[in-house]
Amino acid sequence: MDMLDYGDYPDDGDYPDDLYNMMGGMGGDYGDYGDYADYGNQKMEPPTYAELVTECMIPTLQQGAAMLSHLVFFCISINIVAQVGMPSVVVHILSIAVGFTSVAMVFENLILHIIYLSVLGYTLLLITSLLDIKQKGAYVGVGLVCYLIFWEFFIAEPAEWHRIRGVQMVLVMKLISLAFDCDHGVVKEMPDIVQFYGYVFFPGTVIYGPWMSYSTYCKLTNIPIVNFNWVCSLFLTCVKAMVCLLISTCIATTIFLTYDYRWLHAYRDALSFRFSHYFISYLSSLTCIASGLGFKSNSDSTTWDYPVSKPSLVEIPRSLVEVVTNWNLPMHTWLKTYVFKTTKQFGNFTAILMTYAASSLLHGLNFQLAAVLLSLGLYTYIEYVFRKRLSEIYSACIQAKRCKKCEHKYTSSNVFVILINILFGALAMFHLAYLGVMFDSDPEKEEEGYDMSHTLAKWSELGFASHYVAIATYIFYWLIK
Repeated sequence: MDMLDYGDYPDDGDYPDDLYNMMGGMGGDYGDYGDYADYGNQKMEPPTYAELVTECMIPTLQQGAAMLSHLVFFCISINIVAQVGMPSVVVHILSIAVGFTSVAMVFENLILHIIYLSVLGYTLLLITSLLDIKQKGAYVGVGLVCYLIFWEFFIAEPAEWHRIRGVQMVLVMKLISLAFDCDHGVVKEMPDIVQFYGYVFFPGTVIYGPWMSYSTYCKLTNIPIVNFNWVCSLFLTCVKAMVCLLISTCIATTIFLTYDYRWLHAYRDALSFRFSHYFISYLSSLTCIASGLGFKSNSDSTTWDYPVSKPSLVEIPRSLVEVVTNWNLPMHTWLKTYVFKTTKQFGNFTAILMTYAASSLLHGLNFQLAAVLLSLGLYTYIEYVFRKRLSEIYSACIQAKRCKKCEHKYTSSNVFVILINILFGALAMFHLAYLGVMFDSDPEKEEEGYDMSHTLAKWSELGFASHYVAIATYIFYWLIK
């Protein structure tokens, strides 16, 4: 059976590191503004508008500004150096210097873990290149993943590992993609050590992501002159980031406080988590644009945009397939290019399992994330095959993915098709609330990561309803296939 064009399918459920970790890394007290985040499942009186502004919004904006100011400044400095026509080696050296400084400012002595990992990655790339090994990507990937597993279980302290997990994930993605690009001829020759470390420590991606290919990084040496469109893009992206930060910290955490209903609380916790992810996404987009990347030139003008996530398609989804595609666009591209396509020769199902396994390993061997990713993988597969079968039976445009050229009898403008797609969208929101409920900000647990008991306890409170719905959906699909 031709399942899915998984070019638009696999993704992970997390981003390099969520807002809570990063604020902790900055030494801030993220979310510690009164007692609004410490509500559990009990009813509470919501704060007044004045309390919300003075005790949450203003401190949050101050910490958010402190969080991004130095990084944006560093990225703009690289942009300026590149624009004045300095030699490319100067751009690479500056990227190393300011990126190294940024990581040291946030993670202090934990930067040693990043250095060790980068040295190992460069060594593996160098050895495979000197030996003229044809499958550099596979060897480098296996070597780095084994290193991460060994380091996590036998050397690193849990709190320290959890703190730098996101940075290591982005670094490993860069190293593996570079190895595969050398295999495929996308990168013609092995970068020298200055180019390599300029890519690794590029300040636009080194802390908050997103992953970017080596070829994209090399565009830094040939970026166009900034204009008013660049300023507008920078400003609007910054505003979007701050709005998402406020929603995550101050608004989402205060809704439904007067209601003692677990599913409303689940939706609230998941909503807060999702908007913390959007904040990081817009922040990483901001740093890339500040560096001059994401430009698109035509005969009339040059515009800048570096999309990392599409919140509107996640918050009001057509399907879970659409959610995982738009949750993290660079991660989606990485998984599609370097995992799914590489393993597709062993069959679609094997490629799907390898894709989600790779995503889980990159995030560390954490039961919570593995459970979410596995559940998400099963949910999206069930949703896809079920809706595809219904679409074939009724010749209706109700598949998980939007038709590029619809040839169904009942198109997307049909009122019944609209209603069915809305119902499936509501089902996707139900699953998202269930899967996201465990990503609440529990300061006692998030420092070292959430364990199996926390995950099962959270889902148990909701009666494992989402999993039962998924099983029932698959049984119904099996009966009509």
